[in-house]
Amino acid sequence: ITSGKRMTRRLRVPRRANPTCVASISSSAGAGGGADSAEPPDRPSAKALVHAPAEGAGGVRFVSNDDPVPSSADDVGVDVSEPSGDGPSPIALDAKVSESGGEEDTRPILISSVDFEGESPELEQLARSVVRIKPNFSYTVKEIEADVVRVFNTGVFREVRPETVDTRDGISLTFKLAANPVIRGVVIKGCDELPASYAETLFKPQFGKFLNSTLLIAACSEISKWYDKKKIPVEWYGVEVSDGILELGIEEPRIGDVEIRFIDRKTGEPNAGATRPEYITRHLKNVKPGKALHGRMLDDLNDLINTAGLENANITWNPRRDRKPGAFLVDAVVNVTEKTSAGFSGGGGISAKGLQEGGLSALIANADYFRRNLFGRCQTLTARVEVSPNNLSSKPEIDVKIQHSDPWIGDAGRTSRRIFLDSDSSALDAIYAKADSRDGDAGDDADGGVADITDTNLGGEGEGTPFKGVFVKRVTSGVEYRRPLAACWTGSVSATYQRASTHDDLKQPILHDAYGAPLTFSGLPHDTTCNILMRFVYEGRGKDEAQLVVSAEQAVPVRPEMLAFNRVLVRAQRDFRVGGARLTVAAKGGNVIGDLPPYEAFSIGGASSVRGYPEGGVGTGRKFIVGSAEVAVPLAPDSINGCVFFDIGSDLKSGVSVLGDPGGTRGKPGQGYGYGAGVVALTPIGPVRLEYAFSDKGVGRMHCGLSRSF
Repeated sequence: ITSGKRMTRRLRVPRRANPTCVASISSSAGAGGGADSAEPPDRPSAKALVHAPAEGAGGVRFVSNDDPVPSSADDVGVDVSEPSGDGPSPIALDAKVSESGGEEDTRPILISSVDFEGESPELEQLARSVVRIKPNFSYTVKEIEADVVRVFNTGVFREVRPETVDTRDGISLTFKLAANPVIRGVVIKGCDELPASYAETLFKPQFGKFLNSTLLIAACSEISKWYDKKKIPVEWYGVEVSDGILELGIEEPRIGDVEIRFIDRKTGEPNAGATRPEYITRHLKNVKPGKALHGRMLDDLNDLINTAGLENANITWNPRRDRKPGAFLVDAVVNVTEKTSAGFSGGGGISAKGLQEGGLSALIANADYFRRNLFGRCQTLTARVEVSPNNLSSKPEIDVKIQHSDPWIGDAGRTSRRIFLDSDSSALDAIYAKADSRDGDAGDDADGGVADITDTNLGGEGEGTPFKGVFVKRVTSGVEYRRPLAACWTGSVSATYQRASTHDDLKQPILHDAYGAPLTFSGLPHDTTCNILMRFVYEGRGKDEAQLVVSAEQAVPVRPEMLAFNRVLVRAQRDFRVGGARLTVAAKGGNVIGDLPPYEAFSIGGASSVRGYPEGGVGTGRKFIVGSAEVAVPLAPDSINGCVFFDIGSDLKSGVSVLGDPGGTRGKPGQGYGYGAGVVALTPIGPVRLEYAFSDKGVGRMHCGLSRSF
């Protein structure tokens, strides 16, 4: 800080340690000759204890031994200097402390009086409150210099000049005090990122008062902490006071030119990329010319990699050579490595249901094709074919999934789009399986978990032949738009067309179950719906994680034979950390109003709802509600957790409103609860759960699976 011609001070930013110094005292001549000016023979002369200060030096000077601050100056710290002028010489405190002060620093000096001369009685009283020297006591030079430092460390004074005069009673010590200027305002240069309101809050307490360097350093420290929290590099290049205005100079490095460079994934050399540059730069909202370097740039890179489908992306910086104070520019080079643009893959596996049936039906084969970065727009096309043979039919089960996705359609809301065509076949055992005979509510001939479908095929050459199970095949096509709404919130809307039909193990269409109840709502071999779905998802992060999913689906009867219904589904989950344990509380519920085919009804029971019951063993309803509570504790750090749980669910007596009442007809209770314990192994493919649960009927059952989709 420079104020006028009488003060030059460099403040250490952001903090300053308490310095240690050596002092030199130069005394003036006594007041005239005679006996009063004679030095007593029993004490040393003050002049004999004085080192002459360097020419032109004066006032108090000290420098912290803390880490250096980037500055054009050679020394760092606080420097207060004052021309010597006329009159006695001041005390000079050197920043480089001498550990061996010499014999003069340890010899006592008798102080006859201690006086203070300042601009106001308040300032004199402030200095007097920190000085430890008392009249009529002897002190060494080091003790005197320590008091000088104490006065200066109050932060209010720009100059502390002790004067000594020899008297017949001892040395008269007077502290000449000059206060810092009164601060009328503050100006911070080069701080475009720092909020003006935050800076005003830090410096406003000093307005209209003498500048306090201690408070100033503390305020500068808070500013540095703010920049550190925002991950913005910053440098201080000037702190000055002029005409009562405090001026601080901050240098925020800013981005100059931005270049996109594509890197070959095999050779590591630059090449011509396929992605259009504008589809890369739109993700880098914090990497633009004129922007300050910010920690949010890392978020931009992660977003670029995850959304644009790139293999890697990083930034290299090239500082410009023509650097000037307040204009520190660096050029950015964004290095982008693209993934393979297209390819085929294949695989296979074994299904659990196929293992029970035996034969080739246990095998599943799939083939995949992908095409990335279509037209250089970061769009993706995928196609998948899954084939599983059937022991009872020459026709294998074939499912096809085709999807075109655009991670960002280019709007300001970051909306993504997905166009898809899916065909999927799934078993309806959860709806049409008999109740477990061990629960005590089913008949003696009940066989828990086996589909109660003993009707004959319709219209086929196998008429009169019983079949083992019922399946629903859905062919769905549509478009979905998704976008972030607010912090932790996302929303999506989709329009789909679905055609659903039921068939048996022989791939023959069936329309009724063993009790003559229809399997489709329309009574036709298939049901068709045109649906509009809206879904809102909240995912909270942190110590207590939370999730909320709310969806509403409306089936619009575009044609007379199409179904019309409204379905609402709500799911909530919250995790609480208590010591090393984790408590998970979850609940979900839903309701359907309108046309409801049985295969769209809610199934209750099983690993994903009420454990201790088989899949769908509690009931099948138009409405439902399920609650769950689970406490998990680590058994082995980062590898195995143990858990205890309690689940409860009910169809809210809505099973009879489902077409054919598949739950009540098969003796399902409609409500129930389960409890048990298990272990969760944390593996690279996800958490593997092994649980044993009891139903409210006292029947035990083992559940095993990956994760838990509640």
